Order: sequence, then C-alpha cells, then structure tokens
Amino acid sequence: SAAWSGSARAFPPDMDDGWTLVRFLHVLGAAVWVGGMIVLGAVAVPAARAGGDPVAGRRVLTAAARRFGAVAGLAWLVILVTGFGLLDHRGLSVADLADSDYGRRLLAKIGLLLAMGVVAALHALWQGPRVRRAEAAGDPAAERRYRALGGVLDGFLLLASLAALWLAVSLIP
Repeated sequence: SAAWSGSARAFPPDMDDGWTLVRFLHVLGAAVWVGGMIVLGAVAVPAARAGGDPVAGRRVLTAAARRFGAVAGLAWLVILVTGFGLLDHRGLSVADLADSDYGRRLLAKIGLLLAMGVVAALHALWQGPRVRRAEAAGDPAAERRYRALGGVLDGFLLLASLAALWLAVSLIP
C-alpha cells in the first residue's frame, strides 16, 4: 500500500522504476570497474610482491588480473549500454552533447570510456602476452620493457577511471 511504502506510487512499479534499475546497473558497472582496479593496484599487487616468492606472486596476480579482466569487460559493456540508454531516455543524442556544459562533460566521459576500452584490450591482448613470451624466451630486457608498459597502461586506466568518475559526480546537480 502507499502508506506502507511511504509514497503514493502505484504497484506494480511504473517505468520510472525500470530507469532506476538502468541507473543502478550503470553505477554498479562503474563501481566494479573502478573498485576492481583500486583493489588490484592497492591490495593484490603489494600482497603478491610481499609474498616472498616472485614467481608464485606473479602467477596469482596474473590469475587475478585475468579474472578481473572478464568481470571488468562485462562491467565496461554495462556502463556503455546503460549510458547510451540513459542518454536516449533523457531525449538526447550524441550530436546534442556539444551544445552544453553538461553535454560536453558527458562527451568527455564517453571518450574516456571508449579510450579505456581500447587500452584495456591492448593490455590484455597484446602487452600481457608479450610479457609471458619474453619470460618464456628468457629475455629479461624485453620482459622489463613490457612490464613497464603494463604499468603505464595500468596507470592510464586508473587515472582515466577516476577522471570519468569525477565527471559523473559533477553531472549530479
């Protein structure tokens, strides 16, 4: 009843509740994406390094990063799909976004999301395998180079995620 729920809204839920679910999924996707990167960088990497066995630490970290990659890829898709859905729900198209400060922030957020998708794919599909090949070939110089590149890619992903999160928070009146 309306008295029980504290509102006069009808049951079953109306379409607003459907869009609340879409917004929820959008925010959940962002939380998984950004939160997972922070956990990997601030918890998993230091723990793997402190374990005493560098080979075992790398093995565990690689497994965690691969698992997170699958989860993060899904989160990225959820953010992208729900973001464009929310844009359409507001009656906006990408072409409309350059006309306002709000729209330009959304464009920046979309650009960051697309760039992060490309960089994450590059990290997983090109840089990571190069590290493993260099390791298997016994080429420590190439291994160091590709690991350093991985650190740069990780740094970009974290900073771009935090920038996108900042932009998202700045959109809320």
